[in-house]
Amino acid sequence: MSNLWNAVTWDIARAGGWTAYVLLTLAVVVGLLLSTQVQSPSRWPRLLNSELHNFLSLLGTLFLGVHILAVWIDPFTHFGWRDMLLPFVSQYRTFWMALGIVAVYLGIAIGISTLLRPHIGYNWWRKLHVLTLGIYVLAALHGIGTGSDTQTKWALSLYLISTVLVGLLLCRRLFIVLNKRTPHRKAEIIPRRNTHMQDSRGDTGAQVKGQKQPETSFQSVSNLHTIQ
Repeated sequence: MSNLWNAVTWDIARAGGWTAYVLLTLAVVVGLLLSTQVQSPSRWPRLLNSELHNFLSLLGTLFLGVHILAVWIDPFTHFGWRDMLLPFVSQYRTFWMALGIVAVYLGIAIGISTLLRPHIGYNWWRKLHVLTLGIYVLAALHGIGTGSDTQTKWALSLYLISTVLVGLLLCRRLFIVLNKRTPHRKAEIIPRRNTHMQDSRGDTGAQVKGQKQPETSFQSVSNLHTIQ
């Protein structure tokens, strides 16, 4: 009976962890699609995308709770609350467990910032929301380092596909941001160059007007005849 209970709790922990990771990946993908404006508002309204992003985040949080609870009650792991709440305390794969705990705390911070968004403002909320990418990286590393399915082909394929997808969308997002900043910099640099060229030309013209022009050979000979 105890062996059956061990198998049930561990399978629930695995299923909850994988489901939470997939939902987190989808939430990050939808968020990046929103920021890059890839979707067509006529076919799929932006409000629906925002609602989908929030729904995926909430659903992923629920399955994360299932994962944590199943790991805690699993008789094989013998995790206590200190092992579950404090990084680098657990004796089981200490470093990889710590990454998962830090990811949970970052997720709580983002959730609180979302609730306080009317008070802290959109700019601060958006800056804090960037931590979602850090949560995704920590969650992926936590799963790779502690998961019992990491050595299987389907698990490695899932990690690879999700990481590449998020990485491509992130590169697209950074490319769009850099393109928006580049025209402003060029507009600031070009007028300064023109002003500098005009100033240098004006200074050169003034110097030429103030200097005495050299006499030609014809003028020198005529002046010599006049003196004689």
